[in-house]
Amino acid sequence: MQKACAVILMSLLLTTAAAGQKRKKVRKPSRARTAAAHAEPSSSGPRMVGSTVVIITKNDDRIVGTLLDLTAYSIRIKADNLESTISLDRIASLGFGDSSNASRPAQTSVAVSSDFSHNAGPVLGAFQNIAEQLRQGTEFNEYGRLLTELRRRGEQFVSRYGTSENATEARVVALLSAALTDYTWARTIWTLRLNRSGDTTAFDTDTPALADALALYPDLRAAAAVGNKFSVDKVVSALWKKAADKTDRARALTPAAM
Repeated sequence: MQKACAVILMSLLLTTAAAGQKRKKVRKPSRARTAAAHAEPSSSGPRMVGSTVVIITKNDDRIVGTLLDLTAYSIRIKADNLESTISLDRIASLGFGDSSNASRPAQTSVAVSSDFSHNAGPVLGAFQNIAEQLRQGTEFNEYGRLLTELRRRGEQFVSRYGTSENATEARVVALLSAALTDYTWARTIWTLRLNRSGDTTAFDTDTPALADALALYPDLRAAAAVGNKFSVDKVVSALWKKAADKTDRARALTPAAM
């Protein structure tokens, strides 16, 4: 993935530079011009730093920001006044330009095995059940019980099929694993409300779970901000929704298990 992204980006740069050269009248460079060219880099070449970048992660999360740096291993962006570094091996696709026209990459449809479908059914049912329970409303202790049971089922499934070479199966596993992370972060962040005498906000440094969630989802940082703190309720609700959305996408990829 890292090498592929690096090759694609290098090709874009070379293509843009070549197009620009064709529009110029060919001249024999003087010695003075040649020396100047070697002395300092040209400012007329294509610039990608500072442009809008749209990232789709392998968990199907969409992140839009301003490109700050790009290496063969990672990309650094700024979104909602937050700088984030994302490893290229977490990225399914990235694009530059108008974010409103960007979309998720088309996924190749590959049928899952009957064994996978058979075992995915109860697990997807457990994910759907917790999403429904949360929509109806639940208490902290009950949520802990539901999450414990979900993690037991989900982690067994992820462990069993985590190395599948079937593209669709691998995607379903990645989505469910990411949904488990969202639900787990939500419970940890929810504890910040306990014994706080009505204070429903928290600093992003109060727990690594909150810092990680805000770094992964820049839109969440903007939506939950309360001054220099963040609404615990909004963060938790948003994480529940993101987990439910991932579950829906996983179910759509395994229709035989529905």
